[in-house]
Amino acid sequence: MVHLTVHLPREIKLCGPVWLRWMYSMERYMKILKGYVRNRHRPEGCIIECYIAEEAVEFCSEYLANTRTIGVPKGIEERIKSRSGFKVIPTDYKTFVRTLYPTKAKNEKWLQEEHKRSFSSWFKRKIETELARL
Repeated sequence: MVHLTVHLPREIKLCGPVWLRWMYSMERYMKILKGYVRNRHRPEGCIIECYIAEEAVEFCSEYLANTRTIGVPKGIEERIKSRSGFKVIPTDYKTFVRTLYPTKAKNEKWLQEEHKRSFSSWFKRKIETELARL
């Protein structure tokens, strides 16, 4: 243990404080990934499959924030929804559609249909303009 103190000042001078380069968070994440392994002969396939499934469930739960969940008690469901700030239609896009179609945009059903029809092209143009600014 005494020998460690000889090397610590040199390590701090070379790499900076320990908390800037520690691996604890990565080790914890590796424990999660190890839990995904079901087949020891092909662990990478199991990890990928479980990770994709987890991401899909996470996305769907955020995208479908306004729907009623099955099997979750109502009190817990209300607490979960109160914490979620995700909106299905972005505010920028809503204002864009409302300026183009002021009378039609008052109908929520029409707004959802217009969102399905034209959101991807609007989003593409918005990203292109944002990238052009950089």
